Parts: sequence; structure tokens; C-alpha cells
Amino acid sequence: MKRSLPLALVLQAMALTQQAHAEPATAVDQLLEQDHRLASLAQGMLGANARLCRQAMPLTGFVLHSRDQYAAGTVEALFANGPLTIALILPGSPAERAGLRQGDALAAIGERRTATLRPEGGAPLRDTAMDALAEHWPGSGPLVLSIVRDGTERQVSLQPDAGCRALVEIRTRNSLAARSDGRVIQLDWGLASTATDDEMAVILAHELAHLVLEHRRRLSEAGVVKGFFGELGRNQRLNRQVEVEADRLSVHLLANAGLDPRIAPAFWRGALARRAAGGLRISATYPSPEARAVLIEREIADYLGEVTAPSTPWHLLARRDRPFD
Repeated sequence: MKRSLPLALVLQAMALTQQAHAEPATAVDQLLEQDHRLASLAQGMLGANARLCRQAMPLTGFVLHSRDQYAAGTVEALFANGPLTIALILPGSPAERAGLRQGDALAAIGERRTATLRPEGGAPLRDTAMDALAEHWPGSGPLVLSIVRDGTERQVSLQPDAGCRALVEIRTRNSLAARSDGRVIQLDWGLASTATDDEMAVILAHELAHLVLEHRRRLSEAGVVKGFFGELGRNQRLNRQVEVEADRLSVHLLANAGLDPRIAPAFWRGALARRAAGGLRISATYPSPEARAVLIEREIADYLGEVTAPSTPWHLLARRDRPFD
């Protein structure tokens, strides 16, 4: 999640690079640019693969952020209408069709006032609000929001699309990392700002595959740990197995979203994957980039070569109900 200290560091790093430009964008603008790219990909991918996920949420087409995500004194103008506002609106989305605007503050989700939301575990208010939004079951009727715009509160009704339940965001760290914890998918700013759209799509598909296959739950039930002991024995074997499973499923998620699955092996053979893998060389959890490319090519040949309709990879989805050995 976006935290104050990482954003402060990113602000400083970006400021140094912006001095050479006559009209530089602000650091927050650059952060929101990557959020917009990721949200656009996620809207399509989460929606196209909703039938593969066992937990769904409404896809509104807006991205929220809250005042407590940022360093003090850096972004006050963004929260003139309230501490929880819309950071951006995706073109053609339910949010745009409903007339929502960037900068609108969220005052209520249905009957629940956002002022009563209480973040837990150090999470920002935005995370708690996203959980409240996710409780609105897709297809159960319009989602009614109360917003504040120019000091006036009004109600807005939108018809959200259905998608996999996942909070997808840019994390304000200048590194080549991505992660999924079973609920939140994060790409670091350094990775997102370096990746092409195809590369970002492959990374997102891999992390979404972890969520679809419920890897966090399954590893926890099997008593598997990460860290130092995650590199040893059974822990290492099962941690590696879920990476392989995610690589294989990722091409089906890409295909369902209307993307060419062959961008996945191309990514693993590219410069960005080699750079990112450089930080993983001491880990036996991850196959080499070339091994991942070969594995993915085999998955495409075996299961997607003649597919003309949306892919439902039961050979992988069935593993969700099998305990690890």
C-alpha cells in the first residue's frame, strides 16, 4: 500500500530527475500515471476472468486514495472534498457513465458512512473503503454512493461490472518487484514505470494467477513458510510449485483478457525479466527466466493452441481443492 515514508522518498528521487525538464510532472502525477496504466489492465483482466475466481467484487472503474497514504503537506489539494477521494476514472467505465469525477470525495457506500470506517493493522483508510465496496455483490443491483463535490453532497448510482476480488495498486518503491498476498496485488513503482504495457500485463497475470489459485491460503494450510526457511526442503519445493502454477495459469488469464499469451514467454526472455531475476539468484524458489519461458510455451502449445473460446483451465483450477503433500 502507499505509505507516507516510501512516497516521501519517491518524491525526492523524482524531483532530482525532473530538474532537467522545463515543465515536469509532479511525483504524484507520475505515480497516478502508473496507477492509471495498471487499473486499465486490471479492469479488463479481472472482469474477463471473473468466472475463474471464487470471490467476486464490483468493478467500478475508479481508483480510490486516502489522505493517510501520503506524507504530510504534500498533496493537500487532492483532498479538498474529503479524506477519501477518487484518484482517477477509467474511460468508458461504470464510474464515468455515472458521472463521477476525479477529486470527488466518497462520503458513503450504500448506507455505510465512510466516516465510520476504521482501518486496521496500519492499513490506510482506502483499503478499508475498498473492502466495503467489495461487499457489494456484483449483479445485486446498482451501487449507490454518496459523494462530496465542491462542498455539496449528492448521491450517484452506478452499475458495476463483475470481476475477481482483488485490490490492485502501485506501491511507492523504486524497485523491480511485484507481489500478491491473496487479497492485494502490488507492483512497485520502479517496475511499473520501466515495463511496457505488455510486460505489465504479464506481471499482473502472474500475480492474479496466485490469487485465482488461492496460493496464500493453500500454503498457509500446508504450514509452508517464506524467508530463510522457505528456501529449505519441503518449503522450497512447494514455494517453487506455486510459482510454476502461476506461470502456467497466467497465459490463460491473458488469453481471456484478449491478449496474446505469447507475450508471456517473450517477457521472460526479455531484459526486464533478466534484471528482475537478478535479485532472485540466491533463491531456489524461482526457476530461471529461460526455464519459465519454456514452461509457458509448453502450456500454450498443450492447452491454448486451438482454443477459440474463453479458456477454462480446469487442469490447474482443480488444484485449489487439493492439499499440498
